[in-house]
Amino acid sequence: MKPVSELSLFVPTGPVKFHQSLSATADLLNQDVTSDLSTFSSAALPPTTRILAAATAAELKGSNRAPVAVVGPDRKLVLPLSGLLLDGSSSTDDRGISSYSWEVVSGPSGLLLQDSDQAVAMVTGLRGGCYTFKLTVTDQEGATDSALLSVRIQEARSLSPVAHASGSHVLTLPNNSLVLKGSVTDRDQTEVRYLWTRDSQSPAAGEVLFGSETQPSLYLSGLVEGTYLFQLRVTDAQGRSGSAMATVEVRPEPGGGQQVELEMLVLVSQVSVAQRDTVVRQLAALIHVLDRDIQVRALQGRTQLSTVLQFSVQGPSGPLSASSLVVLLKKQLLQEKSNFLLFKVLRVDTVACELSCSGRGQCDPITKQCSCDPFWTENLIRLYLGDGESNCEWRVLYVILSSFLMMVFILLLSWTFICCSRRRKQTKGRKKTRYTILDDMDEQERLELRPRFSLKHRSTEHNSSLMMSESELDSDQDSVFSRPVRNRNRIGSQAARNGNAFG
Repeated sequence: MKPVSELSLFVPTGPVKFHQSLSATADLLNQDVTSDLSTFSSAALPPTTRILAAATAAELKGSNRAPVAVVGPDRKLVLPLSGLLLDGSSSTDDRGISSYSWEVVSGPSGLLLQDSDQAVAMVTGLRGGCYTFKLTVTDQEGATDSALLSVRIQEARSLSPVAHASGSHVLTLPNNSLVLKGSVTDRDQTEVRYLWTRDSQSPAAGEVLFGSETQPSLYLSGLVEGTYLFQLRVTDAQGRSGSAMATVEVRPEPGGGQQVELEMLVLVSQVSVAQRDTVVRQLAALIHVLDRDIQVRALQGRTQLSTVLQFSVQGPSGPLSASSLVVLLKKQLLQEKSNFLLFKVLRVDTVACELSCSGRGQCDPITKQCSCDPFWTENLIRLYLGDGESNCEWRVLYVILSSFLMMVFILLLSWTFICCSRRRKQTKGRKKTRYTILDDMDEQERLELRPRFSLKHRSTEHNSSLMMSESELDSDQDSVFSRPVRNRNRIGSQAARNGNAFG
């Protein structure tokens, strides 16, 4: 049939032309013309026109459109496979497909093709390699069409997946957040399981966000100074796994070691931005610097009732020494001006422990006290009577020996004191009584010197001229007699009489 580019129909009102963009084949001509002609009523056309249209439609109806074979996209499969379905049921034809034919064009030998004359065929016995299958479809008029299908069969993977954990990273505080991106080579990302783990020797501080331990990317926050090691383990669908390490080194902030922490008696949730700024201004006035020179590093809760403010002070030539700031603030806030700040101050200390511990211990970063090595201890004299700095200056052996010698010295001193006290008491117990011989006394004076109530003493029974002393009642005491100088000539006789009296 020849192609038709224009169809002219004569109607009473004049000729009307229908322009059709038809293909060179009769199939497209039949479809386009019949669809357009059906829009007109045959009763509206004159007889001559109706005859011409009917003849043209009959001629177009006798044409045939070739079928179209459809086998789908090429495939890529992995052994082991029990079989492969070749599906050609999507093939089309205007009048229906009468037959299907599958055949193997190329590929390793040994396969078995079943139901090759059906729309869906089965292939078994596949091995590693590339196969090409051909489908041929035929319609009722004998027209045919073919399509090729390529199937690549891969051997089972014997290698473990290769993991990548994004290598090494370096952070400088105050930047303490990072994202580690993991990946795997030659694997479908959706078929691989990820697991991030932190090395046991890494710092415990730092949080993993969003539960990303099982995600390709690990989100980290709150890292502190130190070196972190993270291991990424990937596992594929066959249970094979691979691992890789990521290193994160967190370096201290330049000048960040000179930080001071101020513990205040207030709940952290009750500190507003305005109150924090007020405390900063008060500190600046106390230290005699500008407000902008005080850099707040952190504001966090220490206990349920206290809050810690960490800050550093920038000087003209760099950060001010944290130890000197601590000495100043302790003197001002804990002694002289305890109510100077908006909140009561409980403690002032450096963030980093700066004690040398005499080179024989380590400084505890929490308690800020020295933890001495074995056989060493603190110098208590310096700690309580000196500058109060924790140290490790005393050897334990020397302390024990010194304590023993001190105890011995104290015992000897006590024993000496007791002995001296007893001897002195015995010496004081024996007192000497001095008597004076009275001469040239008349009878009246002698009567006055006699004891009342007729009390007689053996010393006065024979000589009433002696004045009785209280010591005479004690027979154990010694008596000393003396005579005035003016009666030297009579000492001998009077002494003789006294001697006879006390005989």
